[in-house]
Amino acid sequence: MRKTKLTILIIFFASGATGLIYEVIWTRMLILVFGSTVFAVTTVLTSFMAGLALGSFYFGRRADAQARPLRIYAYLEIGIGIFALIFPIILILLNGVYVGIHRQIHASFYPLSLIRFVLSFLVLLVPTTLMGATLPIISKFFVLRFENLGWDVGRLYSLNTFGAVVGTIAAGFFLVKWFGVDWTLRFSAVINLIIAGIAMLLDKQKMEEWTDGRMEGTHPSIRPSNIPSSDLPPLIIRLALWTFAVSGFCALAYEVLWTRILVFFLGHTTYAFATMLSAFLFGIAAGSFIFAKIADLPYLREKIQHQVSILGVVQISIGLSAIVLLPAFSELYAIRVGLPAGRFWSFISCLVVMILPTTLMGASFPLVTRIYTLNLNQLGRSIGNVYSINTLGSIFGSFAAGFILIPLIGIQKSVILIASVNAIMGCLLIALNPQANKQFRLSGIISAVLIIIFSNLFMPTDKPIVLKSAIFKIQNPGGKLLSYEEGVDASVTAMVDADDVRRLYVDTNQAAEDSRWDSPSHRVIAHLPLLIHPRPKRALIVGFGMGVTSYSATQHGVTVDAVEISPGVVNANRYFTHVNGDVLKNPLVNLTVDDGRNYILTTENRYDMISTGIIHPLVSSGSSSIYSEDFYELCKRILTNDGIMCQWVPLHRLPEEYYKMIIRTFIKVFPHTTLWYKFTPDFSILIGTPERLRIDFSNFIARAQIPSVRKGLARDDLDSMSLLDSFMMSEETVRKYVGEGPIHTDDRPRLEFFGAIPPDTTSQNIRSMVRFRESVKPFLINVGETPEEAAATRKRLDTYFQATQYLIEGQIEYAEGKFEDAVDKFNTALNLNPDDKTIKYNLSVAAGLAREEIDEQMAGIEKQLLSSLKENPRSADTHRNLGVIYQSQGKIDKAIDSFKTSLRYNPRQPEIYLALGALYETKGLIDESIDAYKRVTQLEPTFAAAYGSLSALYERIGKLDEAIEANKKVIELEPNLWLAHSNLGSLYLSKGEYGEAIKSFKRAIELQSDSPAPYNNLGIVYTQQGKYDEAENAFKQAIKIAPDFDASYLNLSKLYVERDIQLDEAIKLARQAAAMNESAEAYDVLASAYFQKGMYKEALKEIDKAINLAPDEKIYREFRRRIEELSR
Repeated sequence: MRKTKLTILIIFFASGATGLIYEVIWTRMLILVFGSTVFAVTTVLTSFMAGLALGSFYFGRRADAQARPLRIYAYLEIGIGIFALIFPIILILLNGVYVGIHRQIHASFYPLSLIRFVLSFLVLLVPTTLMGATLPIISKFFVLRFENLGWDVGRLYSLNTFGAVVGTIAAGFFLVKWFGVDWTLRFSAVINLIIAGIAMLLDKQKMEEWTDGRMEGTHPSIRPSNIPSSDLPPLIIRLALWTFAVSGFCALAYEVLWTRILVFFLGHTTYAFATMLSAFLFGIAAGSFIFAKIADLPYLREKIQHQVSILGVVQISIGLSAIVLLPAFSELYAIRVGLPAGRFWSFISCLVVMILPTTLMGASFPLVTRIYTLNLNQLGRSIGNVYSINTLGSIFGSFAAGFILIPLIGIQKSVILIASVNAIMGCLLIALNPQANKQFRLSGIISAVLIIIFSNLFMPTDKPIVLKSAIFKIQNPGGKLLSYEEGVDASVTAMVDADDVRRLYVDTNQAAEDSRWDSPSHRVIAHLPLLIHPRPKRALIVGFGMGVTSYSATQHGVTVDAVEISPGVVNANRYFTHVNGDVLKNPLVNLTVDDGRNYILTTENRYDMISTGIIHPLVSSGSSSIYSEDFYELCKRILTNDGIMCQWVPLHRLPEEYYKMIIRTFIKVFPHTTLWYKFTPDFSILIGTPERLRIDFSNFIARAQIPSVRKGLARDDLDSMSLLDSFMMSEETVRKYVGEGPIHTDDRPRLEFFGAIPPDTTSQNIRSMVRFRESVKPFLINVGETPEEAAATRKRLDTYFQATQYLIEGQIEYAEGKFEDAVDKFNTALNLNPDDKTIKYNLSVAAGLAREEIDEQMAGIEKQLLSSLKENPRSADTHRNLGVIYQSQGKIDKAIDSFKTSLRYNPRQPEIYLALGALYETKGLIDESIDAYKRVTQLEPTFAAAYGSLSALYERIGKLDEAIEANKKVIELEPNLWLAHSNLGSLYLSKGEYGEAIKSFKRAIELQSDSPAPYNNLGIVYTQQGKYDEAENAFKQAIKIAPDFDASYLNLSKLYVERDIQLDEAIKLARQAAAMNESAEAYDVLASAYFQKGMYKEALKEIDKAINLAPDEKIYREFRRRIEELSR
């Protein structure tokens, strides 16, 4: 019989493993239908546990009447295995039923939750009922002697739970990763069938032996010594049973609460959840195993009242340990840092803080079984009642903790409340046990009262857990908490860091930040696809975040449906209204709080554009689901015929193989995919179009100049040309880039299972892409009304393309921490294309970081130079080098003194005079600056830069003739420098020498035809000469060359207003100018246009804007009085 029992323990261990595998897999599969909101997940898990309770309760009553329980157990395992095999088919049918019901009744949240529960319960009813039946049925066979009841049942429960630990680890770490969801189900089903086969063989071999042993072990008249000595009233026995129900309630409540704490320290990944759950179950299994033996000690076996007292002490101890360990949970970050890296040590850290209370939780089962089971004839019923009532308690505990306690009083206070419930139940058991001595009862009562008082009065719960997490410890030390909301679904944190950047976190995952660096990610994924689409009307944004993407979409005048899974994120919107235009009040926006995938599955709406928000695929167990082939198929179904799909893809913390896998998956569903990259080294964008990409250039540029769109783009220094220039690969090149390989699907969720992430994924990903980079030119149509215009546009695109190549090379250097090298690349890019503000921004960031490195180096060099001067105070080189150091540090006066001292010992240093000229100019010492630059020209007559600086200074003080002569010297030295010709033209324009000015501007245009400034200035000259047609053409040409050059819009508008023609067009142009660069002059022109149209109310409104921007300008106030007089 010993070998038989060992075999049964092994197969029941395996049964526990498959049970947890099924729970993990079925939950994973069902939330793809119902959504991954906490309500949907809880509905699925509740249905699962309800089936377990039902099976245990129902079959427990049938078990005692079974002559061959092993055969029944085998049938149960067969049923579970068969159901697992057909579950994918059931899921397909369920998907259709759910979508049909959802669309037909348009239910509100609570009726829909009820529908989800009913459907989940119906689907899971059969297998979970069979699972719940296994413990009472197997116990009926396994327990032969009453004196071994606790040990036998405790071993079964413990080994089954240890199996659950293995199943959790296997599913979370290996099976789904290696074989996928469907094959994991099949694998588990095969195990069930093998278990059934073994049980059948055991039943056949041991039936006669079992029957004899069973009769000897159970009949009281045969073995009177097996009857426990107990005078306990039925009330105490029932109280023990209800205590176990409350224990189940508390255990699942703890699991929910502790998991919500642990995600702050271990993360939200599949691995993290498997680690936390396995550690929790391990403690319960260990406790059941240990106390199974204790429950059968002769002294306790014969005195059930002592087991009642022990159960009471266990409940009080659970509460006490939960309270004592609460600070340890908050300090888990420090504990984890003290351990080696790796998932094993994550498991150990979880075990450290959970082992004591979970071991005590596991102790309850063998104790209650001993108390509640009076004889073996009712063993099945007793085990069924015990297991089912504990499971029912678990259902309510999970629900109460997640949906009531956390939102109502928070996580830490909820732990204290649940611990108090444990203590109260333990106190009741001890106090109402009539056979416990008074001193013991009094001690139990006092202990429970002290626990409740101490925990509620002295445990610090006022500081949010997030303050002790990596968010504040590592990522943002010195940050300030704005808000912290422990919601039903997640903990949402809004904070502002030391650099005044506002950040939004969902648990430990950053959802958004309002920095200039992160902002393009949120804007471009709305602007780019909407501009590519010729006529967008409705857009879907998956993931509201801080609302910038939704706001950007509204700037195109389209209806926006935004879906956000977390209510806490929506509530935190109030801290980001400065960047999202308070978008939730915008009538174009419809916000739905739901799982984005579930919304897409059930909606009947069709969209011109779908954009998935900024969600990194590796940060949580559910985030990768919006990168799967199945998700993209759902999106494709709700796109209009010319609809566009937009997918943001991170480059940071994403190994190249996973990056290519995402692109490969996207291409599988959207074969006409193009890849776009430019703005920061953090992200790229995939654009899926219904046909081969074709962009109407004129339409794209015109719509990008709509004031609201232009204003939105300008927030991040973006413009239409820069957006087009972010094109990187055509559909053919993208396929060549990613090659053949695996894709990410619901069945094979490869993105969820990742190893150690190398630190340099950003640079690796960009390097892998850059050699495949292509120009957008072949995909443009309508690039110009004339061949000349088309040629000018293509030339400008070439300029952008060439400069952006250096920008990307600089971003690679930046990503590798080589900031000085990055600055060099960015400067090269900026010299090629000074109009690209994206280059300027990247340069400013890299220069700032390089400056920090340089400042540290400069401080060290300064000390060395000062030390050298003590030995040789007359060294001109040392004084010069010290001046350079001071200049780089912004110490202007010290730099001037050092340079002057250097010149005292060596006066023939033109580069020092040049530096002095710039320093004097900075201090406003114009005469000294001019003298310094003149000295440069005396020492080095071919130094063109010195003449250029002299020209600018002379112009500044009104000496135009001297400025012209200096500028002519620049041209003499650098005859092909277009900027010098343009500057000379401006000087002649200031003198009123229009003929010379025109010659200079035309020469500048010959040398640099794609720069708007010479055309704009030429238009000003023609305006002054009264050549209005030529002026109009010049301004229009400047606008064509650079649609974001605001001066040309304003000057053309002024031309129309001054001539009192095309006033509507003048208003449009002035508004565009104001949108690009808000100025008092632009509003003055607008006011003048309205004034001439007789629209005095509008004129007053615009002149008031001008006065607000320039309150000291009397001419604006005089104009306002004139408007008021005429409007009366």
